[in-house]
Amino acid sequence: MIARVQITDSQLPGSVFVPMHWTEQYANRGRMGALVNAVVDPISNQPESKHTPVRIKAYQPAWQGFILSRRELNMIAPDYWVKIKGEQYYRYELAGITLPENWREWAQKNLCDSDGGTPQWQEYQDSGRGNYRAARIVNNQLESIVSIATESALPERNWLTGLFAKTQLEKAERMALLTGRPPVGVADVGTIVCACFNVGEKTIQAAIKEKGLKTHQEVGRCLKAGTNCGSCVPEIKALL
Repeated sequence: MIARVQITDSQLPGSVFVPMHWTEQYANRGRMGALVNAVVDPISNQPESKHTPVRIKAYQPAWQGFILSRRELNMIAPDYWVKIKGEQYYRYELAGITLPENWREWAQKNLCDSDGGTPQWQEYQDSGRGNYRAARIVNNQLESIVSIATESALPERNWLTGLFAKTQLEKAERMALLTGRPPVGVADVGTIVCACFNVGEKTIQAAIKEKGLKTHQEVGRCLKAGTNCGSCVPEIKALL
């Protein structure tokens, strides 16, 4: 399996923890069950999920990137992809060991659909650094955006995901779209903590400070963060 690693002191040395609930619906190579020994308890049929030796090595892709899309996509699957459902968008984290011959063709095959609309494209490519970015806009509304890098860092997703809540893009937003950074004077919400309601770390920190919030329930009442699936509650508690 291929998975992003989080190194933490809370895990016992020599042991690995992986959530067991991933399916191929959300990650093409993220199924923990693919690693588990083909041995089951004779009575309960429980697998040896806590008694499986594993080896870890770094995955070294030739490129990595992300796609943000207003609709779910039928991906031309790279070696690694993970799908995350936001409030008004889908986010795909991607990586591959083989470079496509033409990034423009690859992007349009993945992002286009047959909805009958007339899309406008914004595109940027730096072949020397291996960067490619493109945005698909329909009726002045952001439909999808892709960012690929082979050497340099990818832009943050925070501000870009917030644009899917807008029915119309402003001129300054369109001009800044492929930078991944908000225009001058627009607040940066920080790393997204609550994916369900697109609430960023800096937004939560500001609310805690300005409104004197003391509990994650108060943060939820103020910003809605942590009130849906609840998976971000530990991060909210850490910020508190």
